Amino acid sequence: MTQQEERRNESAQPAEAAAEVAAEGRRRLEDFTEARTEIWDCLQDANRVLMERMQQEAALTAELASKLTASRSISETTTVLQDWTSKHIEMTTEDTRRLFSDAQQMLNASTRFWSNTAQAPSPEAAGRLMS
Repeated sequence: MTQQEERRNESAQPAEAAAEVAAEGRRRLEDFTEARTEIWDCLQDANRVLMERMQQEAALTAELASKLTASRSISETTTVLQDWTSKHIEMTTEDTRRLFSDAQQMLNASTRFWSNTAQAPSPEAAGRLMS
């Protein structure tokens, strides 16, 4: 090999390494964007569900107030309160399940992103980057 060919070969190696670094950067940016989008979608959905739940709570409270006002005896009042309490506990249980499900979904997206980020480059690519 002539000196000129050796120089061309040496100058090609940094260009290849730079291209690999750029490709890796693009892949990681795509991974980040995907994780961010998934988390954002989950947060928006959770916000929508929360707003719906607040409306349901308001309706349930208004219904409680009207039933308590209309009740004529202690046993009737007790029944109204028991029904309200049971519906409220049911809604709270559903909210808790939803919260854990949403948190798990966001954690999974974050975990996928960070596990992809933590992957080391191949030994050949690492060697080229170091030289």
